[in-house]
Amino acid sequence: MRSQNAMRMIVIGTGPIGGIIGGRLARAGHDLTFVDVDQEHIAAIREKGLQVDIPDGSFNVKINIIFPREIQGKFDIGFIAVRSNYTPDALATVMPHLNDDGLLVSLQNGINPPLLEEKIGSNRTIGVAIRMGSTRPAPGHVQTATRGHLYVGHLHGQTTPQLEKLNALLDAVIPSEISDNISGVLWSKLTYTCLGYFGSLADASLATSCVSDLDRRMLVAFFAEVVAVGAAVGARFIPLAEYNPPDFHPSNFFDKRLAAVNQLAKGWKPDDRKGPLRQILRGIKTEVDYTLGHVVREGDRMKIPTPLCRKLLEMIHELETGKRQLGIQNYAELRTAGNSRLK
Repeated sequence: MRSQNAMRMIVIGTGPIGGIIGGRLARAGHDLTFVDVDQEHIAAIREKGLQVDIPDGSFNVKINIIFPREIQGKFDIGFIAVRSNYTPDALATVMPHLNDDGLLVSLQNGINPPLLEEKIGSNRTIGVAIRMGSTRPAPGHVQTATRGHLYVGHLHGQTTPQLEKLNALLDAVIPSEISDNISGVLWSKLTYTCLGYFGSLADASLATSCVSDLDRRMLVAFFAEVVAVGAAVGARFIPLAEYNPPDFHPSNFFDKRLAAVNQLAKGWKPDDRKGPLRQILRGIKTEVDYTLGHVVREGDRMKIPTPLCRKLLEMIHELETGKRQLGIQNYAELRTAGNSRLK
């Protein structure tokens, strides 16, 4: 890889994550090309620049943003910043334009680095676990209420020169650290992503929709499924700011797991709508098949039952297609899938 200042980088997907991280890199003077397919978003950025709102100061940056068909030349780093369901399309877009020693970097939810490894191998694939809530309130405008934190690493856990260079590049614009356990970090974050789907069955926050003892017990059982699958595939979970995933492993006493959920609930806010819920309300397809669906598929592979995850996956699909209406009543229906596990 060339030095940071000489590297050409391409960002596939200029939504909240690609826009915020890429926008910070562009403001720092790096050579980036941004790619998107949203005509209104591209038009707004071309006319007014990319507006990035972050806690330490909002800024507007002029960036080179193009459609996939307009990509020219070769790049040293390809950042994949699309929703997981578009990963195959993003890879098809970037691969012809990646240098022979170029890197692919996943800036995504879910467990996507293995898909990138299939294309270019483990040493040229880097996963990034992002702890930062973000939104795109309008075309040409991305924002986050937190400074964020990044964990970067190869799936094989080793530290390579290219990993150190990427970490230095990112750490200059957003706190970033190298992890020798990126798979475990991604799985830890996946538990939180799955919580977002659990909190998206009603047009309300978890502070409103998950109040009763029955619903809290259901959440305990739901977490147990996700964590049990992750542990079975070898994930070494790390503590999150919100909770420690292993606390929900089914090997622990139920009362201990319930206490962990009740502690988590103390931080819920009445106006906190989860990301999947916001997407459902806007008619946007979620990443459920590549997040919660990944848990179900891995559970099947490892022969671990996931009745609550499976039922929730089905219900989210129905909400996406309009076959189901949002409402508190959905939680009562979900409970029927896991009644035997609520104690």
